[in-house]
Amino acid sequence: MTWFRAAADERFADARGALVRVLTADRARTAGAGVYLCGRRLLTCAHVVNAALGQRMLSARDPGGVTLDVAFPVLGAAAPHRARLVTWIPPRSPHRGPVPDGSPRWEGDLAVLELAEEPPPPVGPVRWLDMARGQEVRAWYGGGQPFTYADVRVAAYDDGVGYLDGQLSGAAVDEGYSGGPLWSVADGAAVGLVMGRITAPGTALSAQHTVRRSWGLGRQTVLRELRHAGAPDAGHLDGPAPPTAPGPWPAAHRDADPDETARDMMVGPLQLLLGDPAARAAHATALAAELGLGTPADGTAPSVAELAELLSRTERALPTLAESLAPALADDPRGRGELDRLLALGRLTGAARLLSVAEHRLLRAKLEHLCHHDPGLLHRAATAALPYLDLPGTLHAPRLAPAAVAGVLGELETWPGDSSPVPDETPRLPALLRVVEYVAAETGGLACRALQEWSGRVAARLGIHASALRERRADAARWSQRTAPAGARILVELDRHAKDPADHYRCAVWRLRADGSAARAVTGTDRPRPGPEIARLVRDIASGTEGAEHGVALVAVSVPPDALELPVDEWDGAGVDEYIPAPLGEDFHLILRCPRLRRRSRTAAADLARRWEARHRGGVLHADRAVGGRAGLIGLLKTTHRDTARVLVRGTAGHRGELLPVCLVMGVPIVLWDRASRDAGPELDAVAPDGPVDGLPERVRHFRVHAYADTTTAARPALVWEDTGMPLPDELQLADPAEGPGQAADGKDPAQGKQR
Repeated sequence: MTWFRAAADERFADARGALVRVLTADRARTAGAGVYLCGRRLLTCAHVVNAALGQRMLSARDPGGVTLDVAFPVLGAAAPHRARLVTWIPPRSPHRGPVPDGSPRWEGDLAVLELAEEPPPPVGPVRWLDMARGQEVRAWYGGGQPFTYADVRVAAYDDGVGYLDGQLSGAAVDEGYSGGPLWSVADGAAVGLVMGRITAPGTALSAQHTVRRSWGLGRQTVLRELRHAGAPDAGHLDGPAPPTAPGPWPAAHRDADPDETARDMMVGPLQLLLGDPAARAAHATALAAELGLGTPADGTAPSVAELAELLSRTERALPTLAESLAPALADDPRGRGELDRLLALGRLTGAARLLSVAEHRLLRAKLEHLCHHDPGLLHRAATAALPYLDLPGTLHAPRLAPAAVAGVLGELETWPGDSSPVPDETPRLPALLRVVEYVAAETGGLACRALQEWSGRVAARLGIHASALRERRADAARWSQRTAPAGARILVELDRHAKDPADHYRCAVWRLRADGSAARAVTGTDRPRPGPEIARLVRDIASGTEGAEHGVALVAVSVPPDALELPVDEWDGAGVDEYIPAPLGEDFHLILRCPRLRRRSRTAAADLARRWEARHRGGVLHADRAVGGRAGLIGLLKTTHRDTARVLVRGTAGHRGELLPVCLVMGVPIVLWDRASRDAGPELDAVAPDGPVDGLPERVRHFRVHAYADTTTAARPALVWEDTGMPLPDELQLADPAEGPGQAADGKDPAQGKQR
């Protein structure tokens, strides 16, 4: 009997609370099994989906977003639920080809299903651990009847596949078991999925034939396949679920022979730190409580060797113990050194992870909350915090759902510290803590302080020098105050008089200097000009403006309310002798502004400032016919989308003419639409309106370059971009180009007032 024991908790008695029954289309039969992951997601085999649809079992053809009937045996005779296929990983041969019928083994073969709503209790997620040779595991038929359990042993674990042997008594793994969890009773955790059975040939059975042998994918392989496919719920297999109760001491892993050397080397530091049995009992009891383990009530303590065994084999056990030890070692250099040595040994085992149970639980909750309001936050912060590293696969998507946070944390925890110097050979700041500092700086307010307090506690527990954390925190603060690249910025104001020729506009042009002052480059309001002439004028001015050598210039064109559909981006500024056309929308970040509409609301300035500040939070409001016209859009922007900064207007010219003024009057700073659209089609999806906000003008420019060259692309994107940091023409502090930035155009000192 060991000192640490699996807690007597009904949630982890077996996996039937997470078992899923996948039904055939007529609901008459069980096609196979599955396992509940978390939220609304289920995991099963692709060949189970094929069986439910009546297709060839090992067909690789993606059935698309089909909907299946599923049931939870733990709910008894409750009506089946509908689940939609959202991730398809087809069966494939080891050579990446189709799988012939009768094959004894294949790869891939996974599917993720999504329910319309979360299932009720007692349905719940299971804890996951790695599969290893020697584990005694149990599987159930998809129907979940208690008598259908099949007990098998992981006789071999080879290249991600576990071969399962059963005794010649009791039930055997058969049809209808595929996709269900393989439950390690000793570990109280799922370690993989049932995939298939290895049958004897269709001849008379002999002593040489394989009997009761099946196979399954280990958790490690399932997780790798899901991550490679970009499944958002892969992180639920990357650690214990729920996060507050990691897996107990995996006694059955003894046959797996992990790094025993590291375990044995832990005994020395543990003896020095916890040689006193009373102290060892107190810390071990607190550790067991965090890990969800049971302990004796007789006041005894575990042996040092047993504690080392637990630390080397149980996820998050070592950092959780270090969390309780570190505060008492602040003034004990020798003890701190032994704890650092223990943590270093833990990194060799692969089980320790970086964060303790409590640290991981708190950070995950905070990041999930932040990602709900700002899906691009983690991607922006990680890109800035780790500029010289390839981001983890989980962070390749620019927008992350809260469900993806667990997977991101799982990967970032394994990344080493940064390469910046640290004092006195103290540990380097881990990549995860650096990302957290950048998230905090970008968030601001109370959330910033809470995250900084969290990272400070973790850094102290890890023995990181305070100056190293302060330096990275300062880097993050500077990044959060970043501004756009200092490229050329040109402001253009267009206007028309009643008697001006059609397609001619009077224009005024200003250059914006780096210090925010402006110099009028063209007054031009004395005569109307055609579009190409204005385009040539803008090109000439942009080429001689401060910052012209840096990046793509931004040209902001202020138009009257009736000119929002004006094709300014198509005005070609190429000279008569130039070989290559030069539409403004190809060479510049051509954006529109309409200050006259904004002035029709007394709260527009405050609305614009609030929405612009929140532009990195929340998603895009799709203003199509479903919003309910002008009144419906006003209602949305006043209530559930009060801070929305981006609106994509879809529909005909008449529909856009009704909704565009509403957006601008109510201070929406970023509005995108297709001025050539005659319906609510998906033409602008290639611009990724939901992507990172700051990159939208560049994505629109790329789209325009390709659209102008491709005669089959009719879409013509128009983009309003009201940057509150860039003044409008009538708000400029003007200066005569001949006088320089220190003198206003009317001879007044700019500090004494702005010219209106």
